[in-house]
Amino acid sequence: MENRPVALITGCSTGIGFEAALALARRGYRVFATMRDLKKSKALRQAAKGLPIELLKLDVDKPADAVKTVREVLKKAGRIDLLVNNAGWGAFGALEEFTDEEIWAQYETNVFGLMRVTNAVLPVMRKQKKGRILHIGSLAGKMTFAGVGLYCSSKHAVEALAEAQRTELRPFNIEVAVIEPGSTNTRFKYNRHQSQLFLKKRSVHQSVLTKILAYGNDQSKKARGAEQVVEVILQALGDRRLAVRYAAGFDANWFPAARWFLPDWVYDLILKRMYRRFAS
Repeated sequence: MENRPVALITGCSTGIGFEAALALARRGYRVFATMRDLKKSKALRQAAKGLPIELLKLDVDKPADAVKTVREVLKKAGRIDLLVNNAGWGAFGALEEFTDEEIWAQYETNVFGLMRVTNAVLPVMRKQKKGRILHIGSLAGKMTFAGVGLYCSSKHAVEALAEAQRTELRPFNIEVAVIEPGSTNTRFKYNRHQSQLFLKKRSVHQSVLTKILAYGNDQSKKARGAEQVVEVILQALGDRRLAVRYAAGFDANWFPAARWFLPDWVYDLILKRMYRRFAS
């Protein structure tokens, strides 16, 4: 057990974190799988039987949790070789209709939580003189869509943080990369936090947003599950040096190419035509 590389993963109750914990354990890692509520750990406990996986409580929204969990991992394993920042959720609604509290909550988990867990782990990796950090970003970190602008902005932030960290941490032999899933068939789509105005059916964009939400959920249902993201995580870990970013899924690979290589006026025309379909 002591010779195994050690991985700390956030957000492991379902989806990408759940599958990543199992996959990394099967690949020889000693995995510390964390989640906000250990009452939701039953499925992972059952799936992890016989695997080197230990479950810990970690609510990334709470600064004390990050410090406490890292200390606990160090006490048990003595090191942390890999951090996978997976915990996150997506807000849904028109940007103009989110309250300050709703905006803060989105950034609290997706940005501040990611930073505080990373910052708690970095002294460990610097002391070891090596380590790897994978932030689970999103196609939404490269492109922005109506209805998910707040979520997209939080994932744009993750892209920026990762690029800065790559430069800052290179002298300590700590590598950083972003995994960018596109449409993925997980419970993420059911765990969206809808704006209060949209929930109460009082949004000025109610009809359009309802159609956009249904369309997005339908695309997710047609997509592959968390395994497509885990495959890319394993690919990244197999590289001698981490690249900046790794796209996971057809749309994650091709949509950004269309967005950034088409002239703005062409892309804007495409968006207008798509929006008419939702507005009709």
